Amino acid sequence: MMITQYQIIGLLKQELPRMKGKAYFSEIPRAFSSIHASIHCLSDFTRRNLELKHFRTARKCFALAEKIYVEGDIMVQLLIERVFIDSLILVETVKGKNRLEVLIPPILHKIYLRQREPQIPPSHI
Repeated sequence: MMITQYQIIGLLKQELPRMKGKAYFSEIPRAFSSIHASIHCLSDFTRRNLELKHFRTARKCFALAEKIYVEGDIMVQLLIERVFIDSLILVETVKGKNRLEVLIPPILHKIYLRQREPQIPPSHI
């Protein structure tokens, strides 16, 4: 059974404060106002932990993102692909891809690699 986007917000509220980021999320009053805001906060929190080299916390974030991707409905999956994964691609925070490959779970890693490939525009014939 798929978890809906509304259930994901509750899961994030429950899991994220345990990641040494409680103050970080309490500073953002709208963090859990919508699934969009929640995924943006998860992305930002993950990116910040990568930048600070807090790899244990970043790994927990990746595991949580993969869990909600696998168990989430189509909206949640699209947000993980378009917000969470794109944030990793747009901001090069980890030096060397080996570190990221160690941290990112297999399902998210496949999406990450697929989205990093250059897109070939359709021919205009």
